[in-house]
Amino acid sequence: MLNTILRKYYILFLAVFCTIFFALFFFKTYSENYKGSVRQFQNEFISLEKVLENALRIRSKEIKNNGIEGQWKREVIQDRYSFHVYHRDSLVFWNTNQLPIIRFADIHYPASGLLHLQNGWYYARLKTFDDYVICASKLIKQEYSYKNNELVNDFAPNFNLSFSASISLEEEVGFPIYSNSSKYVFSILPNIYQEATFFESIIMFLLLFISLIFWLLFLRRIIVPLKWDWCIPTLLVYLRFLSLKFTFFGFMHDTSAFDPSLYATNRWLPNFFEYLVNILVLIFLLDYITKRIVVISKSKFKKYFALVLLLISFFIWALILYLTKTLVDNSSIPLVIDKLFSLNIYSIIAITSIGALFYFYFKLVKGIIEIFYNHLVSASKLAVFIFLCSLFYFFFEINYGYELFLAAIFPLIFYEFVLYLVYRLDRSNNLNSGIILLFIFSIVMAFNLSSFNNRKEKGERELYANQLATEKNIVTEVEYTLIKEKISRDNYLKRLISYPRAISMSKFQARMERRFYKGFWERYEMEFYLFDSNYYPIIDAIQQGTEKYENLQGVIERSGVISKIDSNVFFINDYTNQYSYLIRQKIIGKNKEEGVLFCTLKSKKIPEKIGFPRLLVSSKANVFEPLESYSIVKYHNGRMITKYGGFNYPSSYNFMIPSKLENKGFFDYMGYNHYVLKKSSHEVLILSKKKLRPVDYITSFSYLFTLYGILLLPLIFIPYRDRGFGKTFSLALKIQVGLISLVFLSLFAFGWGSGVFVSDQYNELTDDVIKEKLKSVETEIKSKLSSYDKLSILDHGNYIQVLLQNFSKVFFTDINMYDKEGYLLATSRPKVFNVGLISEQINSNAYQHLKFLRQSEFIHFENIGQLKYSSAYKPFYSSSGNLMGYINLQHFGQQRDFENQIQKFLVAIVNVFIFLLAISIIIAIFISNWLTEPLRILQNSFSQVKFGKHNQPISYDKEDEIGSLVKEYNKKLAELQHAAQKLAQSEREIAWREMAKQVAHEIKNPLTPMKLSVQQLLRTYNQNDPNSTLKVKKVANSMIEQIDSLTRIANEFSTFAKMPYPSKRNLDIIKLISHVIEVFASNVNTSVTYRSNREEVFLLADKNQFIRVFNNLLKNSIQAIPDNIKGEVSINIDAQDKYVIITVSDNGVGISKEQYDKIFVPNFTTKTTGAGLGLAMVKQIVENHLGEITFKSIIGSGTNFIIKLPLNGSK
Repeated sequence: MLNTILRKYYILFLAVFCTIFFALFFFKTYSENYKGSVRQFQNEFISLEKVLENALRIRSKEIKNNGIEGQWKREVIQDRYSFHVYHRDSLVFWNTNQLPIIRFADIHYPASGLLHLQNGWYYARLKTFDDYVICASKLIKQEYSYKNNELVNDFAPNFNLSFSASISLEEEVGFPIYSNSSKYVFSILPNIYQEATFFESIIMFLLLFISLIFWLLFLRRIIVPLKWDWCIPTLLVYLRFLSLKFTFFGFMHDTSAFDPSLYATNRWLPNFFEYLVNILVLIFLLDYITKRIVVISKSKFKKYFALVLLLISFFIWALILYLTKTLVDNSSIPLVIDKLFSLNIYSIIAITSIGALFYFYFKLVKGIIEIFYNHLVSASKLAVFIFLCSLFYFFFEINYGYELFLAAIFPLIFYEFVLYLVYRLDRSNNLNSGIILLFIFSIVMAFNLSSFNNRKEKGERELYANQLATEKNIVTEVEYTLIKEKISRDNYLKRLISYPRAISMSKFQARMERRFYKGFWERYEMEFYLFDSNYYPIIDAIQQGTEKYENLQGVIERSGVISKIDSNVFFINDYTNQYSYLIRQKIIGKNKEEGVLFCTLKSKKIPEKIGFPRLLVSSKANVFEPLESYSIVKYHNGRMITKYGGFNYPSSYNFMIPSKLENKGFFDYMGYNHYVLKKSSHEVLILSKKKLRPVDYITSFSYLFTLYGILLLPLIFIPYRDRGFGKTFSLALKIQVGLISLVFLSLFAFGWGSGVFVSDQYNELTDDVIKEKLKSVETEIKSKLSSYDKLSILDHGNYIQVLLQNFSKVFFTDINMYDKEGYLLATSRPKVFNVGLISEQINSNAYQHLKFLRQSEFIHFENIGQLKYSSAYKPFYSSSGNLMGYINLQHFGQQRDFENQIQKFLVAIVNVFIFLLAISIIIAIFISNWLTEPLRILQNSFSQVKFGKHNQPISYDKEDEIGSLVKEYNKKLAELQHAAQKLAQSEREIAWREMAKQVAHEIKNPLTPMKLSVQQLLRTYNQNDPNSTLKVKKVANSMIEQIDSLTRIANEFSTFAKMPYPSKRNLDIIKLISHVIEVFASNVNTSVTYRSNREEVFLLADKNQFIRVFNNLLKNSIQAIPDNIKGEVSINIDAQDKYVIITVSDNGVGISKEQYDKIFVPNFTTKTTGAGLGLAMVKQIVENHLGEITFKSIIGSGTNFIIKLPLNGSK
């Protein structure tokens, strides 16, 4: 009972289960019950305290026993906690450089309790003994000054909360956290706006979407009367309209799938989820129409309906194209298929949605063409009509549509192919034809996506070009006016002008950015220069007197365009030194001295490739990261002033720009597609991108073919689900699976091995490149600094910083220098240290290997936030051989290049893998068909073997295993034919003997009364008797009756023996049955009725023979009903997809089990009259029409005769 309910309502149970699960997950995600998560946080925090105290005890014991040097020499272990050891206020040991602290103790660090450092919140514990202070700390929450993909402000993993929150030091707000001794430490303050994480958004989106799928499947299975069947799709469309109008799904608005920036087209397609719901509704409607095509085919105007549906189906293909275009143009979903690693879950869902819509579109078109097939419309006429419609669509698409050749020609190929499937392949589920159709669709889909992506990219490139063409930005000039007065009144600058003192360039720049140039100004790379009244640099690393001032002033005089908003701001029109703006402002010192502050602004629109620019660019900054995939050049007055990317531009643009292009336009040159924008006769900007190669289209096709093939796999196995997979798989399918599996495993092993090998090779190559650069940098630094005996940050810091910045540009890498104690001397990228991303101490692991393990160089991976990079270290010695410090190369930009190279290679391997897999699938199918073709010949021959008929031997001339089997088959076939002839002869003799017996018996019955009548007449006949004439007439009439009986018997045997071959025509069986019933309507004791689930059911049948069938069955049913009860005979007609089942039922006496085997045997009868040939004749007629007849009977209750016949067109 339970199994029956589950089988019947499992879709409903799944829909309810998914809906409940979604509701629970949704309320859990947005629940404001934070106490459970905070309680867990509190427990973790108390555990942390205990662990820190224990770790401090162990460390202090080690230091007492082995000293500080013992700490540096101890085995390298990845500590879970940060340790810093101070000796008399000087830092002497550290195991991490992630905490932004200085080399001396101050009020901020070391300290006990909650610490707020530049890059986050930490909890620390102290232990002091002798002159040592040990500080053990653990990150609580990251809090960078920049937020981007690499720098994420979140709680540490072991303190992760189920909600977003910040840390507060006010006990009255939020949820207080206490120490082990119940002292208040800090509070967790939940954010007012709780945004679901990306993972939570995906889970909720999938659960809701799957729930809708199950509900629609349940709705599809609901059975309603035929005349009300239209109500379900109508109700669905109405509900969909209401859901869009009143935003039923608005409660999910803050999840990623509902974000308009992900996808939005119009009010009907406002977000990606609504798009998918629309796809589901469309699929439901297409499936509904496909299922109801049978009803349409019964209409008087069926051909006209079919023509209308065929024309409408062209619009469905146009709709598929439109939806594909919106997915590309109106979304941020990555759909460049050949860039495998850029795809995400939304990409897969979007591509799948188009494929699913096409699948049901295919089923609809197939159903429409089947209407024509079933009503005997010739294939040639239909092919011509489809050709004309496709031709019209082609011209419309090319002239007024998306101008895509393959998309325009596809309907012609598609419709004609489906026509071939229906008319020539008899609409069977042929795997080969499915693969061919999938192949064609994948090619067209790959071409469409590539074309739409290419058009979108060109539009974006035009936009980027317009934004890059000029760096002049009035907002920048206005923003400066807002901070101008604040800068002029700044006491720090006033004192510095009146009382110059030593200050690091990086510290000065960091202070200026922190106090004045923040927020909006993050879109610029800025440098600051301060000069006194004599234009002598107050902060200058290389002490070049007034030359620096003259350089800056010269840029203004030569190229500066004064702002109309503020006279201190100058736009640099020729991009000298890549400056966008230069700001010059006078500062009056404390003693009324006049100084000048210069600020240079370089735009970050094009991300810098040296070092780690992404780390120092906020996600709010106006940086065009997509420009990294372009090559860019700017020309001013015919001179190249800016170049970015891998394309080798000529020194003059006239050599590459076609003369026909005037102000802007696209052109191809040396394997690239270029967009040129001429803002004036002096300024030219070119954005270039590599052209798509044929291999890119092949790669896209391979991915799509494989993805859609995987999605269609369940459709292959559905026919085997009820019969057992292993037992019912065809040999061809087994061969295909075997070949594809073998190729897949081989390619996978090859790809995995190649990936590992190349990755190792790239790692070795990268290490060699780093070592070579490290050696070169060391040589350059020695040439500048080897004469010094000692380096200090106060005496040499600014000078070394300028050197390192110059070397950084030459060697294309970031460079740091540390003194021999491991503290920072100078860096080419001071901002990393100024904003507290890492500390000014050398990496402890590198310091240990270089100083205490005496290694000559050391290379390993380090990380800042989510960014992982290679870092190389090397000791630096003076000319006298004294250790001066350590050189550090940080391989940020090159690490990304290395990862891109690895990714490109892996993509290449995957591309080859997928392509070969797709090809192998196609080849495997054809090979399996080739291998199993002889077996199919055997199968067809076996299926056509009929006992007693002449059977053709198989013609097979190959000398292989199949050939041996064919020879044996032909030999046995000949033996079988000989045996059949003998058996037929024997059966004929037996049949004639049986027939003779039956005929003799049937004739003897009337002959006996005839003989008795004649004898009686002879005995009683008297010529003189006046009654003699009457007696003769009576005997004569009796004789005539018996002779008629003999004639009837002879006719019945003749009819049974000479049953004619049926003359089949298109026959409405319901109409025929209704006419037959009318003959029996006059019977007052028995009611004869019929019912059907369709108004018309067409068969290919002989009308006269089936009249005889139903006459016989109805007559038998009426005669089987006793006279003392009201007779009820009913005919039920159940039309299914391929067959119709006709059940003739009565409430008669029934048939005993002893008679079951004799019912269809000729000359068997339970009646007192008749030759017993009626049911035998019925069976012969039904079987001649490729049908079958059975019966069920209960004694005293009645009998059911069940006829199963194929519908018109089915086999």
